[in-house]
Amino acid sequence: MKTHCYICRAPVAGPNAKSGDFSVNRCSACGLIWVEGVSEEIIRAFYGQKYFNNAGSQMGYKDYITDEKNHRRNARSILYAAGKIKDLRNATVLDIGCAFGFLLDEAKKAGINGLYGVEVSSYAGGYAKDKLGLKNITTDIMLENFESDIFDAVFIVGTIEHLISPREVLNSIGRVLKEGGILVITTIDTKGMIPLYSIKPPEHIFYFNHNNLSLLLEEAGLEPLSRKAYHVSYYLHDLIYRLGEFLSMPFMKNISSIFNRCFTFPVRIPTNEMIIIAKKSAEIRTGRLRDL
Repeated sequence: MKTHCYICRAPVAGPNAKSGDFSVNRCSACGLIWVEGVSEEIIRAFYGQKYFNNAGSQMGYKDYITDEKNHRRNARSILYAAGKIKDLRNATVLDIGCAFGFLLDEAKKAGINGLYGVEVSSYAGGYAKDKLGLKNITTDIMLENFESDIFDAVFIVGTIEHLISPREVLNSIGRVLKEGGILVITTIDTKGMIPLYSIKPPEHIFYFNHNNLSLLLEEAGLEPLSRKAYHVSYYLHDLIYRLGEFLSMPFMKNISSIFNRCFTFPVRIPTNEMIIIAKKSAEIRTGRLRDL
């Protein structure tokens, strides 16, 4: 069985591995890793309340709401990075995969009023609407109900790796962004500073590196302007807990509990993710992989 790479279309000699019920493909040409067999039905069932309160599992979050302060710190950092490239005052912004709406709420606090979000989880999206008063939240991941050229900035933070059709979503982003508008995207970088990750469908479907993701962005008419390692704020106890899950070391949960009682301050560290900011441009270089 042969298939072709989702990005560069190089021939791939069938699935390279299995992860549960899913097939895993790896492209030797551009380095993309992607999972096959994840359906829309599986996605809708997966992102329920348990996903955001999933202690003891490598998938999802231990307790998303409890970590709200850190989510907001990271949201402010992302907004600051975007603001250095484009003035977001009086901007209209869209957050795809907005979860509980913390980034949009921080944007609101910063004086940005044109706020829209996309969230497939009714549990998380319901919180954004009912608790934070963010009314423009939809499940329209393909952006079919949005007009063209209406957004100054689109954020897709820790989301593209969850999508069944990232190419189509990026093309839709290219359509709804204004000329000169920016996309801010974070995701795992398999060739980054810390190339550590687990293949864990159906949560993560695509595993990019900075080169092949840049190619996909350019294909959508989005010119990468900057790429850096993504630094994230964690509480020490949460960081230890996550490491224990990744390394399959259950005893680290006890260490995490001790740190949770004794150390409540956050630390900001580099991660295995990248942050790329791209601009909608009519004239971009296409057709080749390149480093930024």
